[in-house]
Amino acid sequence: MTDRTNFAARVPTYRRHKPTGQAVVTLNGRDHYLGKHGTPASQEKYARLIAEWLDRERISTGAERRGPRGDVTIAELILAYLRHALDYYRDSPKEIEKGNRSPSKDWRS
Repeated sequence: MTDRTNFAARVPTYRRHKPTGQAVVTLNGRDHYLGKHGTPASQEKYARLIAEWLDRERISTGAERRGPRGDVTIAELILAYLRHALDYYRDSPKEIEKGNRSPSKDWRS
């Protein structure tokens, strides 16, 4: 079983792209080429990209609102699921027939 804290803290690695000899890092499934592998310029570009990526990840996950272990409360989990379900099942034929397209606007905010 994978430890959640180690998984969440995993930082993409600086590595060498063998065919071209360039440094590369993969962020969110996209390769970013940094220049010649091992040069100070490529390492600086890596550090800058990682810092920006970590900042975006922290903001998108709401980690700044959570405790030091990144705990999610039951209420936050339920609210996130309800938002997902309302959006995912919005155009469900059964909901359209019932006239219940959107139960409550305040749940979506």
